[in-house]
Amino acid sequence: MSASEVVWQGHPHAPAPLGAIRAARRRGPARVVDDSGRELTFGRWQWLRELARTAWQRLLHLDLTAAAALLTSRKPPPFPPPRPSGDGPVVVVLPVLPDLSHTFVYRELLAMLERRPDWRVVVLQHNRRAPVHREAGRLRDRVTFLPRDGVTRHYLRALGWLLGHRRARQLVALYRSQPDADSRELFGKPTLRDPRHPGNAFLLADLLRALRPRHLHVYASTWPANVAMGTAHLLDVPFSISSYVDFEFPYSHRMLAEKVRRATFFRVVTRYCAERLRALVPEITAERAPVVYLGLDLDNWQQRAEPPGQGIIVSAARIVPKKGLHLMPAALEVLRQRGLQFRWRVLGDGPELERVRALCREHRVDDAVELLGACDNSAVRAALLRADVAALPCLVADDGERDGIPIFFVEAMALGVPVVTTPISGIPELVRDGDTGFLHAPDDVAALADRLAAVFADPARARAVGERGRAEVHRTLDVHRSAAQLIGHIEKAPGCDE
Repeated sequence: MSASEVVWQGHPHAPAPLGAIRAARRRGPARVVDDSGRELTFGRWQWLRELARTAWQRLLHLDLTAAAALLTSRKPPPFPPPRPSGDGPVVVVLPVLPDLSHTFVYRELLAMLERRPDWRVVVLQHNRRAPVHREAGRLRDRVTFLPRDGVTRHYLRALGWLLGHRRARQLVALYRSQPDADSRELFGKPTLRDPRHPGNAFLLADLLRALRPRHLHVYASTWPANVAMGTAHLLDVPFSISSYVDFEFPYSHRMLAEKVRRATFFRVVTRYCAERLRALVPEITAERAPVVYLGLDLDNWQQRAEPPGQGIIVSAARIVPKKGLHLMPAALEVLRQRGLQFRWRVLGDGPELERVRALCREHRVDDAVELLGACDNSAVRAALLRADVAALPCLVADDGERDGIPIFFVEAMALGVPVVTTPISGIPELVRDGDTGFLHAPDDVAALADRLAAVFADPARARAVGERGRAEVHRTLDVHRSAAQLIGHIEKAPGCDE
C-alpha cells in the first residue's frame, strides 16, 4: 500500500497541519512533505514540538484578535484616495513563480521590463514544484520573493502595525465590515501557510516601505489582489489590478466591489470579462476596466505546423474541470465507432488527471491516448508543430470558474494549427466558427465528436482555417503591444507619471 502525502505548507515557519497528519495516519502509511515535495521527518519529538507551537500560535492569534476588536470597529472606515508621495519604482506583484499555467503573465511582464527596467517585481509564492518554463527562468533572476514569517515574528509585525498606524486599524476595520471577509484570518495560520493570503499585506508593506514605491500593480484579482490592496493602503500608494477571469467565482475574502472601488484601474483580458465585471460592479466605468488582451512574443512564433494527417489531437492545459478534458474520452469513443483513426496527446497535470485517465479506460480509448504530465513550453510547441488539431472543450465549472481565452489556443493558432473549442467567455472574440477556428456546443460530447470528425474529413479546409487563425493572432496579439498598453494605464495613475 503506497503512503499518502500530507503537505506541510509554509514549513518550517508555519505550524504543522496536525489534524491532516493524524487523519492520514489513521487511514494507513503517510509521509509528510514540505512545499517543494521534500519528505520531512515527523516522529514523536516533532509532534510534541508542533503541539506546543500550535498552542502558542493560537494564544498569539487570540491576543491579536482581541487587540483588533478593541482598536477597530465594524463600520466601514473612510478611505480617501491615496496621496501619492513615493518617488520610488513601480512595483509589480506576481502571485506565483514558476507556475505551470502562468507563462502568459511572465511573457507580458518581461516585455514591460524591457521598456521599464527600473520597475521592481515581488513574487508572493515561490512554487518549487512547478516546471521552469523559459519565460519563468528569464524572470526568476529579476524578482524578489516575499520572505516567510514565523509565528512570533508575524505576531509582532501585525501588532506593531495595529498599535502604531491608523491605516492598519482602518484595514482591519474594512475586513470586519465585509460580509464575505473575516478579519481574524488576517492573523491566523492561513497567512503563515499561504503567502498569497491577505494577511501578508503587513509583511509586503514592510518589505516595500524602504523603496517608497509610487504604484503597485498586481496580477490576479483574488487573494493576491487583497494582499496588494492592503499593502497599498498601509503605504498610502495607488494600486491597480490585472485580472484573468478570476473574479467570477466565490472564494474567501472576495471583496470584489471594494477592490474595484479602490484600484486606479481593473484590467481585464477580454471584452466578455469587461461586460461581466460591469454587471457585477455596475459603478465601474469602461475607462477603469480597460481590455488589454494577452499576447505572444511573435518573433519567437514564426514557425508553421506540419499536420501529419494522422488524426493527431493535442491538448495542453492544467487539468481542471473548466478545461472540459473529461469530455474527450467519450468523444474519442464515438470517433472510433465511426472507424476514424486518432491519437490524443495531453500535456498537463492537475486534480482531474486521474479522472481523465479512468475515463479513457472506461471508454476503451486508452491505447490511443498519451497523458504526458506537466511539460514545459518547448514540449507543448513541439507537440503542436506535429498536430492535426488543438482541442480544449472548455466549459463553465460548477463553481462558476471559466477560461478567458486560453493561451494554448493563441499558441496553437500562431503556428497555424486549427483549434476546436466552445463559445464560452471570451473565446469567440478570437475563435470564429469556420473562420479562425471551430466551435461546438459546451458540455456536448456528440457535438465535440462531430467537430473533430469534420476537421479530419476535410484537411484542406482545416489548413485554411488554421492559416486564418494564424493571421488573426499575428495581427492582433503581440505581447509588446499589450505591454505598452498596460504601462500606459499604470503611468496614468496619480503620482505615477515620470
